[in-house]
Amino acid sequence: MIIGLNDKIYSYDRLVSDAKKLAKQYETILKYVTIGKSHDNRDIVLLKLGLGQQYMICCGGVHARETINPPVLLKIIEYYADLYSNHKQQKLNLKKKLKAPTINLAAEYEQMLYGTCIYELLQTFTILFVPLLNPDGYMISLNGFETIQNQQLKDKCLSMKISKDEWKFNARGVDLNRNFPSLLWKPKNDQDHAASENESNALISLFNEYKSKGFLDFHSRGKSIYYYRSIMPDSYNSKQLEIAKRLQIITNYELVLPENEIDSGDSGGNTVHYYSENFNKPALTIETVDEIADFPLDYKYRYSTFEELKLVIFEFGSMII
Repeated sequence: MIIGLNDKIYSYDRLVSDAKKLAKQYETILKYVTIGKSHDNRDIVLLKLGLGQQYMICCGGVHARETINPPVLLKIIEYYADLYSNHKQQKLNLKKKLKAPTINLAAEYEQMLYGTCIYELLQTFTILFVPLLNPDGYMISLNGFETIQNQQLKDKCLSMKISKDEWKFNARGVDLNRNFPSLLWKPKNDQDHAASENESNALISLFNEYKSKGFLDFHSRGKSIYYYRSIMPDSYNSKQLEIAKRLQIITNYELVLPENEIDSGDSGGNTVHYYSENFNKPALTIETVDEIADFPLDYKYRYSTFEELKLVIFEFGSMII
């Protein structure tokens, strides 16, 4: 396996290197491309998993300090790619073992079923993964402001007097999840403009390039699922709720009440609102990691988060096709 979850620090360079290794190992079903550059000149990576003619989009690492989800998304990509690649052999092996059953047969049968389901998913869909939308902020959060190469950007970040552990912005000090031109967006000051950031525009361009069936954005903290859109019709929200309830069963995460869709005083402009309003397709925010977790997030959350999320994308695909 390429993606390990044991290292305390999982850097941007490691993520890029591992993503390229995955694309090479599973080249028949996985493609590595970039969809833009951050303001400090880091590539924004896109991994295209599957052979299907339908598309869904999954994103992580929008907020810098939410460092758990990017490597977990890579691990899910590896998990799906491995199941896909091995499922035919697993079926053959299982048929042979049915002639001489063992105590492990039930577990092997379950694994074979997973493989078949994932195989069908990736024959139907190409899943567009952006595991780390905000590479500059991610590196600030992990290793501090010295990771920013552009001195003007570094000075801007330092002037905000926010610690690296609490940093949620990009290298220009902008909260990307308040930078999308949705109907509820409002400027925080005279200098605030929607879609002002390279990273936001990279994701917006991806949304527009592919006619996708749905979008999942992975954040942290709270182990919760945001599904409700006050700006959207009841029919849309009914479908959202149906999907959210299914994902709740898998994750045991809490469903966020409609009245808590946006915090009081929030400026709006997040990824899922933009997607919902512009494409009228399902879009949910999934918050991983315990609400009580302190920043910087303990790397050990990767293990439980992977287990909670590994079938979420499959289940989402089954509901949006």
